[in-house]
Amino acid sequence: MKQKHKYFTLNRYTTSALVFLVVAAASAIVVLQHNRTDAAVAVKPAVGAAVKSQFSFTGAADWWQGATNKTSMALFHSHDCFTSVEHKTDTVDVATELQKSQDVLTSDGYTVTPGSIQTLTLQTIAGQRQYELHQFSITTPAGAHAVKAGQEFGYIQLSSGYIKVMGYCDTADELPATIPALQAIKFDESQ
Repeated sequence: MKQKHKYFTLNRYTTSALVFLVVAAASAIVVLQHNRTDAAVAVKPAVGAAVKSQFSFTGAADWWQGATNKTSMALFHSHDCFTSVEHKTDTVDVATELQKSQDVLTSDGYTVTPGSIQTLTLQTIAGQRQYELHQFSITTPAGAHAVKAGQEFGYIQLSSGYIKVMGYCDTADELPATIPALQAIKFDESQ
């Protein structure tokens, strides 16, 4: 049986092949859409399943919280300073870590001048933990990439790793501005 149309002619075999192709294409679209929906559902976190950070910030004038994940937090100041804290595994040798920080800069020609050492505390669920914040003034050599001239580092040993505290300002004279922010950070090791 042949059907004639104004623009083309279809026979029984052509019609069957065309119907088969349409059904196959529709089936493929349904399968792809179903898989896409399943994949989209699979990556959505369950309600209330957000990962809570071990750090929280109670606030300090002119400071705001930046990027935060389960084990770290960054804070920013309106006057060219920022700080960060990070929970790391293992134990820490403070003298070795401080030396590493200085060696990275001096090997590239920067001059590192030790500044004051501030005694600060970090609030944890076990109580306040005291630590020393070592401040440095960095001089950038001619032709080198400019770095923040005020840098500071502190380390707090815990029963499950340690916390690394870092602060950076445009100048070493601005480093005291980081202290209120660092004092406003809380750490919950149980998270």
